[in-house]
Amino acid sequence: MTDFHHNIFYYYRGATQADSQFERQLEDNTTKALINTLEHCSQSVSQKFLNWLGIKASGKPNFELQRKNIGEAKISGRSQRLILGLIPTDNQENQDFRTTDTREGSRPDAWIYGENYVVLIESKLIGNLDSDQMKYHLEKLQARTGQQVRCEVRKWADVHRFFVHILPELNDNNKWLVNQFAQYLERISMTEFTGFKPDVFDYFITHDDEEVRKWVRNIVKGFAEKIQPRLYELDSFYDGYDLGRLELKHPYSWVGFGPKDREYRQWAHQTVAVGSNGIEVFVNVELKSAIDKLKQKVKLQKEKFREYLSNLLLGEPLWIQIEERKQKQAMVYDYKRIAKIEVSSLKHHEIGTYGFEYIEALLERLPYPYLSIRKLIDREDACRLSQKDQGISFMDEVARICKEFHPIVKFINQ
Repeated sequence: MTDFHHNIFYYYRGATQADSQFERQLEDNTTKALINTLEHCSQSVSQKFLNWLGIKASGKPNFELQRKNIGEAKISGRSQRLILGLIPTDNQENQDFRTTDTREGSRPDAWIYGENYVVLIESKLIGNLDSDQMKYHLEKLQARTGQQVRCEVRKWADVHRFFVHILPELNDNNKWLVNQFAQYLERISMTEFTGFKPDVFDYFITHDDEEVRKWVRNIVKGFAEKIQPRLYELDSFYDGYDLGRLELKHPYSWVGFGPKDREYRQWAHQTVAVGSNGIEVFVNVELKSAIDKLKQKVKLQKEKFREYLSNLLLGEPLWIQIEERKQKQAMVYDYKRIAKIEVSSLKHHEIGTYGFEYIEALLERLPYPYLSIRKLIDREDACRLSQKDQGISFMDEVARICKEFHPIVKFINQ
């Protein structure tokens, strides 16, 4: 597994630093990482970045960090003036900061300026931009000229997407430095879901780093936020997701899809679990109310149940797993796997019937059965699909599997 601290931009927290101190330092460090990347790459990279911001730049760019002002002379003659707010999420739209309410002493996080432009940057990694602070920044850029100042808010995820987009055009030191910065944004969870990498799966083997644990959980959360709307398009049943806790020694991280509240567990639903061997997408029939629905369907519509399973077109590995739940204490169970049956064997014209009869007998005889129908995307395929287009092909594959599973979910729940 790659050590996070081998990244040139990654900030080492230290053993005693308080959360608030760490968050502030991380915020400052991230702005510094952006400016360092632009300053130490060739001018073509900063030119692309400014173009991305809608600035037609001329002249060599200048960079400043944590300066209260760069002087009226360096602002008043610039025809293009931009105040850029960088935020962690979508929770803040572009705002109008054009009022006279100010706060004395406010200091921008960074400046970029050249012959015909000046960009003032205010960044946040946690929370929202402060409107009073931004209004004061706006006054700085107006520099008593009353000239129009453009205001724009973008996400750090947008910045990450920009740099990843230009990576194929770069070479040598430019490529290395931009890649380091993009990786850094991924490590601090300032990106949207961009797919799975080997380090995610390696974590479930080593379990040796609290920061990696948080990173893995954030990746799974980002995946859930992206895939849930696709499932909702499939059926309004999937109107929310539930992200499981990920403790340091847990063998996998999971996310369940169904109704927004935790009542979804009372129904057959779909779950995605990430572990060391890859990603399992599965129909999940676990709690008693869901199992009772399944038993009723098997009893009254046995041939229909068998037909749904026999018609699954997902390839291998695809299997049915039956576990026995044994209660340890109130609402706490141990799980013991009783059977794992390849779906391909159920399609066999000679032995398939025996397999179905075995499944049906286990559901009837076990006091607390748990049935799941599982499709594995192994880690190599998950990484390959993720690398093609920043996770889009991977999400397409998960959505395809969920669509194939959905008729079984609907059949059980009706």
